[in-house]
Amino acid sequence: MATVLIALCSGRKHGYTAGLWQRAIDGAGAVGGVVVDAVHLHDYRFGPCTSCFCCIRRRGAGCVLDDDFGRKGEGELYRKVAGAQAVMLVDAVHNWGPSAIAHLFMERLYPLLWAGTRRGLPFASISCASNQGMHHLARENYCKWAGGLGLRYIGGLAIHTTLYNASLKESQMLGAAMAEAAVRHQREGGSDWSDLELYRHHLDLPWGFVGPYLDNLTGGTMDADRSLIARGIATFRQPEAVELLRQALPELRQALQAHAAGEPEQAVPHLVAAGSRWTQATWKEFLEKDVIGAPVPETYRPVENHGPRT
Repeated sequence: MATVLIALCSGRKHGYTAGLWQRAIDGAGAVGGVVVDAVHLHDYRFGPCTSCFCCIRRRGAGCVLDDDFGRKGEGELYRKVAGAQAVMLVDAVHNWGPSAIAHLFMERLYPLLWAGTRRGLPFASISCASNQGMHHLARENYCKWAGGLGLRYIGGLAIHTTLYNASLKESQMLGAAMAEAAVRHQREGGSDWSDLELYRHHLDLPWGFVGPYLDNLTGGTMDADRSLIARGIATFRQPEAVELLRQALPELRQALQAHAAGEPEQAVPHLVAAGSRWTQATWKEFLEKDVIGAPVPETYRPVENHGPRT
């Protein structure tokens, strides 16, 4: 049986968001071959990541913090996520974005990122607003977080209570879609979910990788010569890191050219090639010896060459 973890993030167990949570549970539970694990995050005790880096130095050992997301992989929430074939968060919009406990939940998935065991895991979100809205911004954040963790964002609902009754059916349908994705994930796995596949998957999602990542690398200039990569070539001291940046710069140029031409699909392989080298270079320059004391995990953004442009 495939397990779908559906978590309520709102502190209110009987509010609008909880109603959507229940419909998602109903939708998932109606799919054969699936077990629904419905949890209320406020029933658990866990806090923020403390940047101790133990989960990187001892990959696969889980988080060492003494809470429900830690205990060296024995925390109840950690075990639930580690054993699920799909995860959905149902959340109330707070301060024009996801709630604090939802952010904590996503942040505490770091040990699974470094281990690479949850790569390609189906993930979905429901964001419910009842006042000014900004539910679409909240959904965009979930999509971004999922991408950063290498999860497969199946879908997200941005719901305002103005359209609440119609949204109940949508929540049920998304729950069913998550259950079906969980069954596929159990059967096929996600270990081959490369960055190339991840970036392409996000092209038409609420948070696409191409524009934001290019903006990030170039400081908003969209100019390779003013990018962090170009500046790093002149300032980095670690020879291997500098060489990686030299390899990354022409790939960045090609990604920028494709993006400017309105061809994001063509930009993806070059951006992946540039981004993987940038990641490896900055890890070697700043993190490997002085901060973390460990090489970059093998599963975390390995150096990739650009593939077919189709």
